[in-house]
Amino acid sequence: MNRNSIIKLSVFCASLFMINGCAYYKAMDIQKQRQAIIVANLDQESNVTKVQEIEKLKLEKDIVSFESDVSTLDKEISTIKAKTKKAKANNMKKAQKAYNKRLKVLMNKKLALKKDISKKKAIIEIL
Repeated sequence: MNRNSIIKLSVFCASLFMINGCAYYKAMDIQKQRQAIIVANLDQESNVTKVQEIEKLKLEKDIVSFESDVSTLDKEISTIKAKTKKAKANNMKKAQKAYNKRLKVLMNKKLALKKDISKKKAIIEIL
């Protein structure tokens, strides 16, 4: 082989090594970008999960509070019903009307609270 052939062969081999090296580093840069995207997505998903957990705990506290309110209302309703029966027995029409009005208000409040409880339980089931 002559000298020109050897030089051409050396330049050819060197260029092959450089091309392979450039492709390797380019692939590594792309892999780093993908990894950064994955980490960002995982952080975002983690934040969403934390927010959902906080919301779920708040809803569960609201449900417990509403249920205690409902039980308190049930006690008041039973007391009013007992007083209504007593008023009927004593023919106290004014007292009976007042008790009945109060009873309607409490029943409406109880229904509203139960509706809120069912909505919050539905939201918790979705979460």
